[in-house]
Amino acid sequence: MAIPYLYSLRSVAVRKGASAMAVGGIALVVVVFVTLLSLAAGFRRVVEASGSPHNVIVLRKGADAELQSQVTRQTARVVAELPLVAEQDGRQLAIFESVVILARAKRGGGETNITIRGAAPLARDVHAEVRLTQGRWYTPGSNEAVLGIGLARRLEDVGLGRTLSVGHNTWHIVGLFEAGGSALESELWMDGDLLQTTFHRDGIFQSVLFRAAGDAREAADRLNALAETDLRLRWVQAMTEQEYYQKQAKLMADVITILGGILTAIMSVGAIAGAMNTMYAAVSQRKREIGCLLAMGFTPEAVWLAFMAESLTLAALGAALGCGASWWLDGMKTGMTNWATFSETAFEFTVTPQILATATIVSLAMGFVGGVLPAFRAARMQVVEALRRA
Repeated sequence: MAIPYLYSLRSVAVRKGASAMAVGGIALVVVVFVTLLSLAAGFRRVVEASGSPHNVIVLRKGADAELQSQVTRQTARVVAELPLVAEQDGRQLAIFESVVILARAKRGGGETNITIRGAAPLARDVHAEVRLTQGRWYTPGSNEAVLGIGLARRLEDVGLGRTLSVGHNTWHIVGLFEAGGSALESELWMDGDLLQTTFHRDGIFQSVLFRAAGDAREAADRLNALAETDLRLRWVQAMTEQEYYQKQAKLMADVITILGGILTAIMSVGAIAGAMNTMYAAVSQRKREIGCLLAMGFTPEAVWLAFMAESLTLAALGAALGCGASWWLDGMKTGMTNWATFSETAFEFTVTPQILATATIVSLAMGFVGGVLPAFRAARMQVVEALRRA
């Protein structure tokens, strides 16, 4: 049984041109597959990291994102005064946030939407993951702003020490901040009261964010139950901040994964056809060798397994080449529009062992499908027919 396998594996090296074409086709599919999955994984990791396990976000009922939400000042004050909200130094850890989307030029050409967040002085206490890396924090009541480091990499002519025109005002960027690699790093923060005045949004906010006095999940459930009976809260809904960002991450990750699956399936047809043609050519060129193996007593099953081993070897080589070529993507910085917020989110490609394992399984499946019919053809040959000279 070992001789047919060894013979078939050696033929991969002997038939370099045909083998290289089959391996290259499978490797190309693997590269595309890994690229799209690592794109989805990187986006999901960044967005999911944005939510604190201790915070609760309050939006208008039915809204899936802050941009779709409106919360009045009166309602926001009612939420902030609830016993569900944690206290620090005698202050309720609750902030009312405004969000504006503006188009700005990005590096490399074109425009992208950016999120501008009107933040309160308590914002850094509630968004505990935010850390200033350069410069200083903006002075409340002034035309100053701080920029996330992810957004700073993506925008053209916007950075520390520069200015940004928003509405009829010009804001001076006085600091850069990081937020644990989360989507908050793709935002520009400025004084919330000035943002409200600039865009004539007095009394209307997009969300209320507060640090829960106890378990965040329990606090969100209690607030939702209270909204059913308290008319002042009837138009709002609450969820944990982690749940809010997980929903956003799932939406985009699922879209990328589905599109990646469709594209991979289309490309796989070509790769399978290439592998199948390579194996059919191998069978046609080695008829006499197949006849000799059968005449020596090797069973048709052994011949079938030998050619399947050759096809799977080509697929494995393609997987190794494709995975190796894709590994350099890991950590590459990029950005894309979050369809839930319609704004730019900066993140990194994330190539994981699970993604590489999945790509390897897909490539082996292509090798199996591409080799099964040629292997059956080889196994069904008659000894006399196989040994007959062409």
